[in-house]
Amino acid sequence: MRAVFRAAGRLVRLLGYLVVGLWRVRRLERMDERERLETVRAYLAGAAAILGVSLQLRVDPRVDTLADGGSLWLPNHISWLDIPLLGGIRPGTVFLAKSEIRHWPVIGRLARLAGTEFIERGRGSEAAALAVADGLSRGRQMVVFAEGTTSEGDGVRRFHARLLGPAVESTRPVVPIALRYRDREGNPTKVPAFVGKESLWPSLWRVLSACGLEARIDLLEPIVPEVGDTRTDIARRAENAVSTRIAATD
Repeated sequence: MRAVFRAAGRLVRLLGYLVVGLWRVRRLERMDERERLETVRAYLAGAAAILGVSLQLRVDPRVDTLADGGSLWLPNHISWLDIPLLGGIRPGTVFLAKSEIRHWPVIGRLARLAGTEFIERGRGSEAAALAVADGLSRGRQMVVFAEGTTSEGDGVRRFHARLLGPAVESTRPVVPIALRYRDREGNPTKVPAFVGKESLWPSLWRVLSACGLEARIDLLEPIVPEVGDTRTDIARRAENAVSTRIAATD
């Protein structure tokens, strides 16, 4: 029963937060780019907090020494919850999204103002690669879920290399990211996992009902492509780095 009341309370707060988002969208259009990106970052981080998820973030010092400019973030993918968590870390973090999302109330406008790259249905990986290249050229952290699907978080699927081409060709840094979830005792949990044909509502309710859910995110040592590196080389190195971190006990 406590879980039901907990979930209901969080859901009410989340709906209120989305209403606030309507007001913020109007303000975003009057902000300069820097303020707009920081506001979107804070909004996403706030959404994750309302969902009841705490964040333990660890950043390799070399990530902070990267020169200004775009980088490609390659996280493992477990849940829809990954998106507000990753988007709440740093301003200018951009995701690829289906073009239909552009027209969603609140979320669509927030995504557009945050610089989300929208992909038209049927245009496939070529359009996605162009979107990644554009984001990198604008100095964004472009997030690519290279596994191509979600997992339960107890391992890492094969990282596909097809969207790494723009980073390799422009020698932009690739940042492997290890993401996992823990329960209130610090044990691995599959509560946030959004896999198979599950619909959003039961997954959302499970997260809202959870007590002490924690996300652990590690931004690992950047991989800077060199002459002769292929996108497959970089994909395997990033996959191995994430897999090694996921296998660690902490």
